[in-house]
Amino acid sequence: MQMVVVVFRGSLESEVLKVLAKSGVHAYTDLPHVVGVGKSGARLDSFERPGFNALIFTVLEDQDAQRLVDRLREFRDRAAARQHGAEIPLRAFMLPCIQVI
Repeated sequence: MQMVVVVFRGSLESEVLKVLAKSGVHAYTDLPHVVGVGKSGARLDSFERPGFNALIFTVLEDQDAQRLVDRLREFRDRAAARQHGAEIPLRAFMLPCIQVI
C-alpha cells in the first residue's frame, strides 16, 4: 500500500478533487487550509504572504496509487499548457504505508 500526499494551491482544490474522483479515489483526508514555504513560494495567509495551500492524502493499493499520480501529472501538464508553460503549484508524494491498527 502507498500513501499519496498531494499539496497544491487552494484555488486548485475543485480540479484536484475531480482528478481523485476520476481515479476512483473515494476515501481521503482533505486539509483545505494549510500554510508553508516551498519551491512555489510562501503561502502563509498573511498580509505579507497571502494565500494558502491545501493538502489531501489517501492510502491506496500500489497500482491505484500510481494511477492517481499519473492522472495528477496529466492534470498538471494540461494546466501548464493552458497557462503557456507557467509552473502549476501542485506536488505529489508517494510513501510506503503499513496499516498497524
